[in-house]
Parts: sequence; C-alpha cells; structure tokens
Amino acid sequence: DIFNMFFGGGMGGGMGGPGVRVYSSGFGPGMGFGGMNPNMRARQQQQQQQQRQQQQQPEGGLGQFVQLLPLLFIMILSFLSMPGEDGMGATGGSKYFSLTPFKPHTNPLSTKLAKVKDIPYFVSEQFLRTVARDRYQLSQVERMVEVSYQRYLVDECKNQKAYKRKLEILSAKSKLSEVERANLVKKANGFQLSRCMELEDLFPKAVSQKDRVNRHNEF
Repeated sequence: DIFNMFFGGGMGGGMGGPGVRVYSSGFGPGMGFGGMNPNMRARQQQQQQQQRQQQQQPEGGLGQFVQLLPLLFIMILSFLSMPGEDGMGATGGSKYFSLTPFKPHTNPLSTKLAKVKDIPYFVSEQFLRTVARDRYQLSQVERMVEVSYQRYLVDECKNQKAYKRKLEILSAKSKLSEVERANLVKKANGFQLSRCMELEDLFPKAVSQKDRVNRHNEF
C-alpha cells in the first residue's frame, strides 16, 4: 500500500487526489494537517479519561479512609474506655458491672457467653437496655466478669490460707493452756478453704499443683 501511495495509481490528482489511497493516521484525513481524525480524537480522549480515573482512584480510596477515620476513632475509644484487668478491683467494681449488688448495679445476671458459666454479677438498668442487647459487647463484659471473679477468688484464697495459718501458729504457742490450744487446733482443722477449692474448680489452670488444697484433710 505504501508503494502504491507513492508510485502506483498515478499522480494525476495530486496529494490526496483520486490516484492516492487515503489513510487515517495521527495527521488528519488524506495525510494532511487539516485536523485530527475523529476516531483518533475519541480514542485519545478515552485514554486520557482512563488515566485521570487511575490517578484519582488512590485519592478516592484515601478520601474514603479519611471519612472513616472519625468512626474508627470512636470505636477505638469505646474499646479503650472499657476497663481492663488492671482497672478492676478485687470485688469486680467497674462502670459496667459489679460482683456484689449496689446502686446502680442492682440487676442480677450470670455469665452465659464466657468460658466459665453461671458466674453471678450485677448490672444497671442502662446496661440492660444497651449492652445486654448486643451479643458481642455482652460477651466482652462477661469475659471481664470472668477475669474479675478469678482475681477475687485468688485474693480470697490467699486470705483464707493466711487465716488458717494464723490459727495454726497461735495453737503452737507455749503460753496457751491445753484447752485453748485444743480449741485453736480444732478451729484451724475445721476451717475450710472454700474459695481455694472454688478457684481450683472454675479456673484449674490458675492454680499450680503444689498450691492445690488437700481435700482429704478438709473434710
């Protein structure tokens, strides 16, 4: 075709005349400079539009992320505001629940979603209207109840062991009469480490083998 353009078909019509075959290139119809071919112009516009879209796409994704930042910030604050293990006392006091009933935590519940079931705890009316209706949030609170109750049992077990040990030490003093000594020994032997046994039953991994209660001596 290129050979025919320059050498074939004659040159009677001049450049772009009847003897020359016309091609669409980037230089307008008939190899002239009169303007860009409409098809080529549409193709280039489409390519430019695609390039703009590709350039704007990361910005659009970033824009959506920026719009979501306030929501993410609120969610993070909500989780951070929930008391962790360090924020709970031995009795499980928190703004969400209590292990003992006192205002505003006067509504009794028990753990259903936690690993350890049926741990009693108390919540407020607002808790029943909000958190208790959300299964996920309720499971998180019950997990805190579980951790708090374990800490409570650990502390109570230590107190019971310390009290029993004190009775045993007192019974060994030489200044006591035989009657007083016998009463202290009987009291020490009869004192059951109930919280220690409950700790072993509910949270067996929290108690080492050497710290376990000898239950044969307890009954």
